[in-house]
Amino acid sequence: MGAIISKNGADTLRELVNRRDIPEKDLSSAEISDLLKLVANKLVSQGKNLTIVAVGGAVNTVLLHSRPATGDVDFFYNTKTQNPDVTAITQAAQAVAKDKKLGDAWLNNHTAVFLHEDTINALYEEARRQNRPLFTASGLTVLAAPWRYAITTKIDRLMKAGAKSYDLDDAITYLHEIVSAPGGRPVPKASLATWATEFKCTPPDANMIQRIADGYQAKYKSKGIET
Repeated sequence: MGAIISKNGADTLRELVNRRDIPEKDLSSAEISDLLKLVANKLVSQGKNLTIVAVGGAVNTVLLHSRPATGDVDFFYNTKTQNPDVTAITQAAQAVAKDKKLGDAWLNNHTAVFLHEDTINALYEEARRQNRPLFTASGLTVLAAPWRYAITTKIDRLMKAGAKSYDLDDAITYLHEIVSAPGGRPVPKASLATWATEFKCTPPDANMIQRIADGYQAKYKSKGIET
C-alpha cells in the first residue's frame, strides 16, 4: 500500500481506519523528525535504505513551516500492492509508537487505496525528480509529494463539505512552491482542471479559483493563477 490525501480528506480517512485506544497527538516538526529517525534506525538494522513520499500536514509542518504541528505523517511508496518494504516501515513505525505511546497510525500509508497502481508509481518518480526532502537519514528518506498533486487533492477537499480551516492556506502554499520554483510561473486555471482529471479529483469552480488567486495575491503580493 501507499498513501495520499484521499478525496474525503486525510482526517476523515483517519477516523475510518485508525481504530486504536491511544488518542492522536499533534506532532511538531522536531517531534516528527525525532520519530522518523527512530524508524530509520530500525530500517538500517534490517539492511534497508528506503525512500517514501509524504503528503499533507507533515510536509507543511516539517518542510514548509506553514503549520505548527500535524496529527500524523501520511506517505506513499512506489506501489500500492503488498510490499515488504512498506511492511518494514509500518512495523518499525508501530514499534516506535508503542515505545512513545503514540497511536499506531502516526506514520501510515492508508490512503493508497485511492490511487491506481500506475498513478502511484508515476507520482513516486515525480517526487524523486522534484527532490524536496523533509527528512533524510541512513535507512529512510522522506520526500514531499509533487506540488501539483498536493494542490489538486487540497482543492478537492476544499470543494467538499467538511474542509478544514487550514485547507485554503495549504492550497495557496503549495501553489507558491510551483510558482516560485526555477522556471516557475503563474499556473493557468486550465491546468488545475487538467490535474483534477488526472488524479480523479473534483475540479475547482470559478469561485474556488478566485479564492485561491485572491489569497495568493494577498499573501505573496504577486499573481499565482493565470485566469
